[in-house]
Amino acid sequence: MPSPTRFALLLRTGALACFAAAAAPAGATDAALVSVADDAFKAADFDGDGKVTWEEFRNRVVRVFGHLDANGDGRIAGQEHPPAVDGEGKPAQPGNVSAESFTGAVEEAFKASDKDGDGALSLAEWSGTTN
Repeated sequence: MPSPTRFALLLRTGALACFAAAAAPAGATDAALVSVADDAFKAADFDGDGKVTWEEFRNRVVRVFGHLDANGDGRIAGQEHPPAVDGEGKPAQPGNVSAESFTGAVEEAFKASDKDGDGALSLAEWSGTTN
């Protein structure tokens, strides 16, 4: 089971930080993951106002999906999936994921992370450090 900090970063930051966290070296410390999440936040905050709106986030998510969908069929399937593990840390291979379901799942994560309900994520909301 990941540490609470690692779990919060992976769960609450949605696809963008998850994919960035996947780029962190194996065994990365919580501090390293926080740094990766901070960098992902800055990249997603297109207008530099210190908040990531749903529109900014969705635009990044669509790009991430496009990169993962190597054959351009509108689904992430088979070897297109980034490495994943189940709750026990064992390798897992998710099924086919459509662009619509991918975006929908990320939108749910975005809304769950938007603790103050203002339609945008602060860095604290992004990194899961708010209550």
